[in-house]
Amino acid sequence: MSNEHTLLDSKSFLSEIGLMSVMYLFFFQLFTELLEAIYMTDLLNTAMDLYAAGILFLLFSIGLLKINVRRKFLKKYIKKENSQLRKFGEFFYGKNFEGEDVYRRFMVIFGIIAIICRSFSSLVDTKPRIIIAGIGVGMFMLFFPLVFIRKHKKVNEQAGIAQGLGLAIAILLSILFRTLNSSIDISTYKMFNAISWILGAFAIWLLLRSDLYHISQPNSNSNTDQENNSPTSEENPKNKPKFGKVLGLSFGLFNIIILLFSAFQSPTVISRWTEGNYIAIITILALMFSGVILVIINKPQLFNQIKQWILWLWNGLFVLSLVLTILAHTIVFPATPTSDPIIIGAPMWYQQIPLYFMLILSPIIFIDYILLSRELIKIKPKIPQIAGSFSLCGFYFIILIFIMIFTNIWGYVDPVSGYFRNLFWLPYLFLGLGILLGLLLVKKKSYTIKIKLAEVKKRIMVSGVIGILFFGIFIGGLVINASPTEPNQGVTEITLMTYNIQQGVNETGSKNYDQQLEVILNANPDIIAFQESDCARVGLGNSDMIRYFADKLDYYSYWGPKTIAGTFGAAILSRYPIISSQSIFSYSNVDEIGTSYVQIQVGDRVFNVFNNHPAGSDEAKLAHIEAVMNIIVSESLDNVVSMGDFNSRENSTFYNASVSVLQDTWLSVYPTGIDDSGLNMTRRIDHIFVSQEFSVESAIYIPNPESQTDHPVYWVTISW
Repeated sequence: MSNEHTLLDSKSFLSEIGLMSVMYLFFFQLFTELLEAIYMTDLLNTAMDLYAAGILFLLFSIGLLKINVRRKFLKKYIKKENSQLRKFGEFFYGKNFEGEDVYRRFMVIFGIIAIICRSFSSLVDTKPRIIIAGIGVGMFMLFFPLVFIRKHKKVNEQAGIAQGLGLAIAILLSILFRTLNSSIDISTYKMFNAISWILGAFAIWLLLRSDLYHISQPNSNSNTDQENNSPTSEENPKNKPKFGKVLGLSFGLFNIIILLFSAFQSPTVISRWTEGNYIAIITILALMFSGVILVIINKPQLFNQIKQWILWLWNGLFVLSLVLTILAHTIVFPATPTSDPIIIGAPMWYQQIPLYFMLILSPIIFIDYILLSRELIKIKPKIPQIAGSFSLCGFYFIILIFIMIFTNIWGYVDPVSGYFRNLFWLPYLFLGLGILLGLLLVKKKSYTIKIKLAEVKKRIMVSGVIGILFFGIFIGGLVINASPTEPNQGVTEITLMTYNIQQGVNETGSKNYDQQLEVILNANPDIIAFQESDCARVGLGNSDMIRYFADKLDYYSYWGPKTIAGTFGAAILSRYPIISSQSIFSYSNVDEIGTSYVQIQVGDRVFNVFNNHPAGSDEAKLAHIEAVMNIIVSESLDNVVSMGDFNSRENSTFYNASVSVLQDTWLSVYPTGIDDSGLNMTRRIDHIFVSQEFSVESAIYIPNPESQTDHPVYWVTISW
């Protein structure tokens, strides 16, 4: 392939990269907040309601059709210079409303509104956030289609690459912001929201630059410029773009956006899929994403050495490794109440091979985005075509998000959700195939990058920024990550806590990680069992509150059943080293029942700790308790702690199975079930059972709402 290059207008090129970096980042953040707010609101009802309609903001691209139809009507029926229609047109569209460039005016308006929504969305409570974040998402769905409408060949070449690089930098920024706050985006958090205001002001300044999206016609006396501005086959009026191609290319772009949103913008998600090493995952992704940006900026000709078939092979291997990463950790669950439980230990080394292949191959995502963007811009789609395509792709986005959520809540949204049980891999297969289908529409000549950033100084500046992002992620991950210290030897008592944290949401539907952390700090437990803690999902902002708590407390942690399994989370944190861990899956008919079982070294004793959260029918609860008690009895375990949200009360069959072997810590201190202050806990379902050899020194329930969740928090101190 030719190594000749067109030297870029670096000022315009870098401006567009900077703008799109912020805009893509803000879109991911706004949609994260929208989906999270909807999910948290519906979580209180354990069912879908009208708040779920907030996701329909993804369909706002259809609004461009109305703008386009009204503009055509005005152009057709304006008769007089001073007619009322002309005045309306000039008011609504601007004085040059009969020219094609009028859409830039709308692009700026939509972009500014979206930026303002992002700046305020983190400052309001859950329900108002649905409206503010939703409007912001809707504005982005109007903004993005207009980004792909350009005028000149030089701009076409430049813009497609700027889109891919802007997207890559946005993902690096997202990883950095999440790394610096233990997976919770620091720019959406408390006073650090000022970061968003600064980025938003920067983006608005770039948006208002008059030369950003339309470059002046080249001088007709320049032979080079005449050549660069000569019509291509795509610009020939006889070769008008077909809607099918516009839709196909848009479809490919959306599959990349959805894939990045659901996994790569928050690498803790991938870590929780696989029980993989978090620091290794964020480091490899940061290295790969930084590397592809630096190569395109400094040595774009290297990509021209890669044959087309190699890019296709690269894509195929990436999609294959993505799906195999999930399938390698997928579990075949017990089919009946009498089936033996499935016990899953730490992943074997060979299960992690697809994961690391996927991480190393991941830069192809941004190369694909460049190819698809350039092709879409080159064919010069009309407003109705791009608006219709983005609207259909928004609908597809909604469907895939629901499928991802249904794989987790398969027992709650009849009759649809049940079909997606244990199919966590399915939406990711759709995403991979969708990218490949989009690439089929990219012409062969579009695989060559023919541009180069002219000034060495500008290349050094961009490289420096990327280097800062990479080292920020790497060093931030090392510094923020929990580093537990070995407790003193000679321990003779410990405090145990069970805490159903309802995905970090309080009774009013507000996210309150810090308030729950304060409850934990006040109790100062040594071992904590969390239920409903599987937050590293699209529905809950891709945040990992177990990582957040472990980093803040400097505790060892076991996440429990991986998110691929579709359970509601049963994590264990410990001040003392966790020396082994397992997940026990018993029969279930509503939620997957995954019980965490760890061994913890406390002084010279090894504690056997179970975290339980059974749900569903009596048959499912019985299968669960029998599985746990059989392990305790058959293996003659001592130093046993079995705690959690058992969804069963005193004297039930399931409760009696526990107290036949272990002691109920609450009744050991308060035999009547009522404490000294008169707190009546005779109808509790959150229990801590321990071996008979332990003495229970104290037992404390903090009821809701003081517990900062819909359950009481319970802790006990035991001695030996």
